[in-house]
Amino acid sequence: MIRGAPVGKRFQHCTFENFDVEPSNREAFEACRRVAEEGKHGIMLWGKNGVGKTHLLVALMKEYDRLHSYIPASTQLPENMVDIPSASELIANASESAGEIDDIPSLSRSEIEKSAHVEYWPLLDLVSVLRSDIAHGSQVTSTRCRECDLLVLDDFGSERATDFVLEELERIVDWRYRALMPTAVATNLPDSASVIKKYGSRALSRWIGSCYDVVVGGEDRRTSSERPQLD
Repeated sequence: MIRGAPVGKRFQHCTFENFDVEPSNREAFEACRRVAEEGKHGIMLWGKNGVGKTHLLVALMKEYDRLHSYIPASTQLPENMVDIPSASELIANASESAGEIDDIPSLSRSEIEKSAHVEYWPLLDLVSVLRSDIAHGSQVTSTRCRECDLLVLDDFGSERATDFVLEELERIVDWRYRALMPTAVATNLPDSASVIKKYGSRALSRWIGSCYDVVVGGEDRRTSSERPQLD
């Protein structure tokens, strides 16, 4: 399940299958697929505007959601289906059935539905919602970002770095780093020195220590393929 900010019509079609792979972005493409499949490490994508960073992030989280969620196929129930008693009946009869614990019906792993929790946030949107939450005494969004299976942060560095922003981002980053939970980040900042100047070395160290660090090269695709043309 993908939550957070809407991806929007411009990017909702983005997948790995329709990404234009070139020598300049192949490493980033393969690293994003690896993150989606493994679900262990995060990724930090560096690159200028229009090179496909958002496309890769959206494709990554869609693939992660697909691979790490499971909905059991509906099958016809067998005729000799076991009638499972209510919880109150099980408790009442617990002492009598203590020796028959192996006979209690249970679900196999393949029968249990699992939904991955993905949070997608452009930084400007995340900062706005976090400010609103704090004003109302809430930590809901911050908690979701800390505890979700995959956190995706787009346009990292585009927001104004107030003390509030730095504190909340550091809390989220530190939590996920300690919990070994993957985070995917895309930024237009030119280099690590720019990140350190804006956020401090601790935040960068946390990301670099738990993420693939990849540059997305190529030309700005928006100037050629997306610009409307007059007839």
